Amino acid sequence: MPGTQDGGAWHVRPLIAILTDYGLRDHYVGHLKAVIKLVCPEAEVIDITHDIPKYNVALASHIIKISKRYLPKKTVILAVVDPGVGGPRRNVVIETRERVYVGPDNGLLTPAASDEDPRAYEIDVNKVRIGRISHTFHGRDIYAPTAALIACGVSPEFLGDPIPFDVLVKPPIEFGRGKMIKEGLKTSVVHVDDFGNIITSLSKEALEEGLKIRVGDRVALTTDLKTWYEARYVESFSHVGVGELAVYEGSYELIEVALYMGRATDLIKGAEIVLSTVSRSSRGDCSQLSTPPTR
Repeated sequence: MPGTQDGGAWHVRPLIAILTDYGLRDHYVGHLKAVIKLVCPEAEVIDITHDIPKYNVALASHIIKISKRYLPKKTVILAVVDPGVGGPRRNVVIETRERVYVGPDNGLLTPAASDEDPRAYEIDVNKVRIGRISHTFHGRDIYAPTAALIACGVSPEFLGDPIPFDVLVKPPIEFGRGKMIKEGLKTSVVHVDDFGNIITSLSKEALEEGLKIRVGDRVALTTDLKTWYEARYVESFSHVGVGELAVYEGSYELIEVALYMGRATDLIKGAEIVLSTVSRSSRGDCSQLSTPPTR
């Protein structure tokens, strides 16, 4: 945890980590941080990201889950990806043995908190408000002051009524698993990064178990069950040649598809991908296949 030294003693500063889909062009992130500093001046604030694709609750929930291990214990995670702002969804705090999560009850927080002995509370806005509450900016008017109060030592139980964790909303996509169909293993595309790499919802374990493959094997993939592309399952896209397709576990801790030194999205377009094995007799490393691969 960040801290300062005073007379030989270290004083740990509370830490708030923020994730949103706000971007940085407008004032939204600045207002969140201003409210935090207004309520808890000693809080240290770090940014996980503010470039979540707009309204992508599923991807944001996964990023929170894979980010939490890099945050010190007792960190307050403030997350706002909230397409239902101003609607009937709840405003919640989830307190666990490791950290505290603050945000909307829309599936954003539950994956990260589920394995940490969670206790959930519905925020009483009258206990956290610092002024008028906007109908469209709960991040500033509800979640930022809530996170700041908790960071400065207020127990979540004093900020709202307890609710069962099991009634909280789950994310719209279940990460890790795929679905076996006749043609292969089907998975969802959850994100395309700035390099044009395609991030799927599939885990490394699910891919290897579903297709019975290992690193170095060839795979085929399609989005329409008509045009198939051959790729190699590797540890990094640098293990294939320039212009060839690679399938690998990326930093999202999910299976990704990359076109080395290019953009995979120039070839692979669609909301779902089917992966399959390739017959050992197929020729070529990363060529387009005219017929579905043998399995």
